[in-house]
Amino acid sequence: MNISQLHSDIQHYAWGDKIFIPDLLGIDNPEGRPFAELWMGAHPDLPSKIEVKGRQVALNELVTASAEKILGPVVTQEFEGQLPYLLKVLSAASPLSIQTHPSKERAREGFTREDAAGIPHSAGYRNYRDINHKPELIAALTDFYGLRGFRPLEEIAQVLIDVPELRSLMPDFAPTSPCLKSLYEQIMNLTQDRVDAILDPIIGRLTEADKERPFTRADRAYWILRADREYSKGGHRDRGIFSIYLMNLVHLVPGEAMYLPAGILHAYLEGSGIEIMANSNNVIRGGLTPKHVDVPELLNNVIFEGAAPEIIRPTQLPGSREWVFKTPVREFELRRIEVTEALPHQNGSGHSAEVLILVGVNGDAQVTVASGEESLDLPRGGAFLAPYGVAYTINTNSAAILYKATVPQNSAPLFRGVRPTALAFGTSGLRGLVTDITDLEAYINTRGFLDYLFRIGDVEGGDLVCIAGDRRPSTISPNGGIMRAVARAIADAGLQVDHLGRIPTPALTYHALQKGRASIMVTGSHIPFDRNGIKFNKKSGEVLKADEPGILEAVAAVRHIEYTRPEPESLFRDDGEFKTGKRPSLPPINENAVQAYLRRYIDFFPPQGLKGQRILFFQHTAVGRDLLVELFRDLGAEVFPAGRSEAFVAIDTEDITEERLRGLQDMADDAIREHGPIHAVFSTDGDSDRPLILGIDPKNKVRFFGGDLLGIVVADYLDADAISVPISTNDAVDRHFEIRGVKPNKTRIGSPYVIKSMEEARAASKNRVVGWEANGGFLTGSSIRKNERTLEALPTRDAALPLLAALFSSLEKKCSLVEFFDRLPSRYSKAGLIDEFPQESSRALIRQFSPTDEKVKEVRFEDERVTLVFADGHSETASKSTATEQQDIRQRLAAYFTSEGGFDDVVRINTIDGVRIYFSNGDIAHIRPSGNAPQLRIYAVANTQTRANDIVEMGLREPDGLLRKLEAEV
Repeated sequence: MNISQLHSDIQHYAWGDKIFIPDLLGIDNPEGRPFAELWMGAHPDLPSKIEVKGRQVALNELVTASAEKILGPVVTQEFEGQLPYLLKVLSAASPLSIQTHPSKERAREGFTREDAAGIPHSAGYRNYRDINHKPELIAALTDFYGLRGFRPLEEIAQVLIDVPELRSLMPDFAPTSPCLKSLYEQIMNLTQDRVDAILDPIIGRLTEADKERPFTRADRAYWILRADREYSKGGHRDRGIFSIYLMNLVHLVPGEAMYLPAGILHAYLEGSGIEIMANSNNVIRGGLTPKHVDVPELLNNVIFEGAAPEIIRPTQLPGSREWVFKTPVREFELRRIEVTEALPHQNGSGHSAEVLILVGVNGDAQVTVASGEESLDLPRGGAFLAPYGVAYTINTNSAAILYKATVPQNSAPLFRGVRPTALAFGTSGLRGLVTDITDLEAYINTRGFLDYLFRIGDVEGGDLVCIAGDRRPSTISPNGGIMRAVARAIADAGLQVDHLGRIPTPALTYHALQKGRASIMVTGSHIPFDRNGIKFNKKSGEVLKADEPGILEAVAAVRHIEYTRPEPESLFRDDGEFKTGKRPSLPPINENAVQAYLRRYIDFFPPQGLKGQRILFFQHTAVGRDLLVELFRDLGAEVFPAGRSEAFVAIDTEDITEERLRGLQDMADDAIREHGPIHAVFSTDGDSDRPLILGIDPKNKVRFFGGDLLGIVVADYLDADAISVPISTNDAVDRHFEIRGVKPNKTRIGSPYVIKSMEEARAASKNRVVGWEANGGFLTGSSIRKNERTLEALPTRDAALPLLAALFSSLEKKCSLVEFFDRLPSRYSKAGLIDEFPQESSRALIRQFSPTDEKVKEVRFEDERVTLVFADGHSETASKSTATEQQDIRQRLAAYFTSEGGFDDVVRINTIDGVRIYFSNGDIAHIRPSGNAPQLRIYAVANTQTRANDIVEMGLREPDGLLRKLEAEV
């Protein structure tokens, strides 16, 4: 089978636009019918057709008859002979219903249940029309407006304060997931009279305000009034209007997209775009619709978590004019292709069936698709199918834009026809989405790690292996969790489980080091609850980067064994979860680890040395929340716990937002009113290896201290003679220790690099070896004596030591924490990030501004002279060609970091990890991709906090900040 033109049909839903799709297809619409969706695919509700021997045949029939020829053997096996995606052009003139889509498991269960109840598949009150999930992506062709997911919970709390009528719904609303679910459940179950009573005055007030100053599409009120006009009928208001207050308002410009996985509440409001989804038609509605709304089923499917909206920008494929919109799903991948007369698009033999549509051409340009001896002329709005293994070329005599639907290629092996997502190492440990860390994936990675330890002689049969976890729901639960899969892998490897329970990562590591045991921590640290991770430690401590290739090789071997094991002999179901009876129970918790961790500090710091200190401890879901309160009290402090939560709270101590600071200020104000003066606010991240510390100034205002400055205080307290810190650290570290004659060693970002540097310092006969990261996690590479007491080495991130050392240091100096930190060099730092920033784009950006010679780690500019500093520490003057290359990079950076933005001349560029730019006025801007997630970070250092904040704000601003402008260059 060769390339074939698709003949596709229209869905004329009432919300559809009357102009966009007819104009795209070049057809008249004299009746003014709404053209809502153009479907391109094999969905049985409206399949595309292909001409075969003079007659049009439905694509779903062709796929059923010739699956392997059209889809290819891998896709056929994985998706049971079905085209797994559906491509659409969607054009909305008015808001669609608020809705969500089920997961695969819920779709299968719901479809079976409704079939058993005898509900016809065509019934308007049916929720599940097939057994598939329906993740989807919408890429804007015009300005596109929509609602996506719940707003950050603190914003919702503020809305309930700002809008008097909404306040009555839940006066005691707290920014937690359970409260959000309770609020939404209450809204969806209000009587119609109550809905009208609440919304009538709101709509009346907004209507009057609109008359005085008309709202624009950027205003939430515009969409509230628009939805009211469209869907409030018969004198009654539509309860879906409440959701507009609770959800993120999203504006996509052409080329941007948003991804909607299962459980995310959403609605399209206006605009046209390319939509791609899994081949399903399961929709569960929540308002702004005359159609069926099943409230219990809706509540059973929605994810009640608040977060800022995620905008996806496509990543350009190397050496092409093709861009890909990355999503985590296996069913589909959307690509954008630009073709010109000089640059035709050449597509090799594809690994799956592809559907392409021409959405843009210049004037009367001709677009031709050729494959072998066959070709077809493609009109604007025309679509074609390229089956598996068919190569083709797209030519035009002007310029054209096409969108392509395909199945993402993945070289990983299949597990019973499915290709699971493999975990990958980040800066420290394995990380991934919870949905990807199945029992099978956790088991495979743990067995691979243990096999590696056997191979290097780090364990022997029968050894104990310590395990612990944080408080994420995916870590451990009564009936599952990653820790159980880890425990089963340990037992199957012929080893024994030393179960330490839910304790801080440093407590696990310290116990394991003291006992000479390997250890495994299940934690996602500071990242959101929908992700988790596994951190491996050898008997000597953390796995280093040099260990990772060997571990990955061993994991690949285990993966092959488990994927090819006959199903009756396997521990796992088809979905990767344990079969009934195969998930192990964990042994009783060994409490000795917690006690040993507490003794480390109680035996080192002066007894009752914190007497008189009053500390507010923000507990949230930190795994060490009770242990650390006990520790501070044992050392004499008066501690007031606050903010305890059972819904997981992600605290990134390197990125404390203004919103988080306001919340901590409120917490401090409450504590002062109830208990009197306090001296500090303490907390940690999720696994309690990164500290959060705030002082209280004379006006009772909280002052956040960054982890890099905190590290200076701790290193001073310990009188360190060797210091290892990541390159991202505030240069106050260099200035402070220069006076003492100690030169900090700069590493790549991540604890494995800091630990490796500390090991080198120990080998060079340094005695008081320490390291820390910008997030505040502090490491000791040697045992340290102070006041006739010994602090045993703990070469992993720790939160307790820096919190205690800072407080004891200020007491020794007889001043407050604020006064104490004010004595440090006046250099101020700030960090921030853009989430869901494709890692391919990040890496390409860094390459654009890095030397060709990877051994060069820093470039210095002095007048016309260019000096290169190499990884081994030596420096040399650059050759003429290299100097020209570096001056070009310098000038390109200067085009973004301009004098209008307050920047001066670029004097140094460091590329140890990312691109760190030094300016002659003392500013530093550092751009670096996250090692654990699709995030691009920016770090700033300046002579004032305001300036550091401004640099980060300029970097992160959407859609035209420095990072986005740099991305556009790439």
